[in-house]
Amino acid sequence: MELLNHIYWKQKGEFALTEDIYTTWVAFAVEEGIFHYEIGGQIGEASFGDLVLCPPAVPFRRTVITPLTFHYLQFSSSPEEEEFLPPAGKSLINDTKRLASTYAYLRQDSEENKGEVARWKAHFMMDLWQLYQVERRQNRLKERRFTEDARMAEAAALLEERAEEEISLQELAQRLALSPVQLTRRFREAFQETPSGYLKRVRLKKAQNLLADSSLTLNQIAERCGYENGFYLSRVFSKTLGISPSEYRRRHRV
Repeated sequence: MELLNHIYWKQKGEFALTEDIYTTWVAFAVEEGIFHYEIGGQIGEASFGDLVLCPPAVPFRRTVITPLTFHYLQFSSSPEEEEFLPPAGKSLINDTKRLASTYAYLRQDSEENKGEVARWKAHFMMDLWQLYQVERRQNRLKERRFTEDARMAEAAALLEERAEEEISLQELAQRLALSPVQLTRRFREAFQETPSGYLKRVRLKKAQNLLADSSLTLNQIAERCGYENGFYLSRVFSKTLGISPSEYRRRHRV
């Protein structure tokens, strides 16, 4: 994987081009502010902690919502290396302390893209992808429960991978070539809870981690946990765990 260009933009009020198509991979790593993006079928808003990846030859539409400070990373990658990357669109890094440190190193020589500096920048770019992969693996290991039913293990993995998204029981059942009734029955037999209960537990666990380990707002956390807004997340959180998100953060903040 080769870093071709890195530009550090500070407090950018608008993009010169609201749409572009690149011949290589491009990533926007957000430090401050919010922007709206559309990449293929992926649509959303990105803020601190988010990495937004656009593959080659795919239209990248973007609009600044609040003044944006971010790192623009342009790089080439082989098909084998692409398996190591986050998916196209937005991915979240939960370890905001490590992320802030990586961004600080990238900022130090933001205008230089040659020689030894370029090699160090490439190292820190790889650190972003490694952070994503490590967190993804850790989350799977923490949440995964053992079952001998291979199809239900796949169902649980799909729920974990798509916890940020809207996913219906019907859609999940179709993916597994089952009826919703069959899926619910077999899932309950495998894990002693329904698919919706399992998904809620995964989402709330992620919300707990973000409340304790980040300074993200409740709305930002809700977006990353598959909830419509911070108000709805607060209702579910308080009802399920018996404590409000704000009180949980106060008690568990690192």
